[in-house]
Order: sequence, then C-alpha cells, then structure tokens
Amino acid sequence: MGCSPENGENGVDGQNGLDGLNSLVQTLVEQPGANCESGGFRVETGLDINRNGTLDVGEVQNSEFICNTDSSDFPYQNYVSLLSQSGTQAPVANILENSLGVTITWERESAGVYLGTLDQAIDISKSVIFYSTPPTHTIVRGTLMNTTLLKLELQNGTNAFLDNFTNLSFELRQYE
Repeated sequence: MGCSPENGENGVDGQNGLDGLNSLVQTLVEQPGANCESGGFRVETGLDINRNGTLDVGEVQNSEFICNTDSSDFPYQNYVSLLSQSGTQAPVANILENSLGVTITWERESAGVYLGTLDQAIDISKSVIFYSTPPTHTIVRGTLMNTTLLKLELQNGTNAFLDNFTNLSFELRQYE
C-alpha cells in the first residue's frame, strides 16, 4: 500500500533553515617548481564559510594544477621582478631577469592601482603577464593596457583597493 494525499493530512511545516554556503573557485599562477615543472595554474575550490565572498586560505578544500607544457616548446623573452610598495610611493622593482631588455617605470595612480610604463613597445598579441598575490591582499588584477602600458590593481576585499605590499612577483613574458 503506497502513500497518497488521501491517506492522511499533511504535517506542520518545519522552521526555515539557514541559507547554504556559496562555493568559490580561485585561479592562481603556479610558478615553475615541484607542482608544475614549467609553471601553470593552481585552481582552488571551497565553501565561503565566513560569507565574505572571498576564498580564504582556511576555506580551500581542494587544489588542482593545470600545468604548462615544456617551456622549451614555446621560446620567449621575459622581464621578471619583485615589486614592493609603501605609503603613497611608486612601486619599486627588484629585477631578477630581463632578457626582454625593457625598462618599466612604475607609478602609483591611486590607492592600490599602479601603472607600469615600458620604454619600448611589446607585441601584446604574443605577451602575457604573471603575478602573485601578496598575503596582505586578496586580489591582484593585471592588465596589458596597450603596447607600452601595464596596470596592476591590488585589493583586500571587494572594491577595497589597498597599498603597501612586499615582494609581489611580476613577470612580463613575450613569446617569439
């Protein structure tokens, strides 16, 4: 004998529960090393336990790597530096490698927003930038604005642009 509405009355509705947690995905640049020999990306996922809209370190439940192929398959020249910035000063670059032969002059446009002007044009159709997120910030966004201008935006929360960082790794790579 099956259940059907005519076999009894509906019960009393229960109390509403709490809203569920949002799932978040974060993609980060993975520098060449043990996880990806030629670099690539780390994709992190998890639940937004504190409901701040950001996947915080303690909320990461899974990490997967998407690795680049052997970099010898894609010859390139690059500019690699560590950037640091304090107060209202322009970022300062500690250049680690510069086979691209460019000079980048950094300036602070506003809180958390920095422009890098190149002394020579690059082919942006063959170029890409990589950068890390300092532990003092939650988001870094980088853009190749045109053939001689880069833009970095650093945030700590949604639309909360923030200065003061050390050793942000920055790489401009142009493929042949």
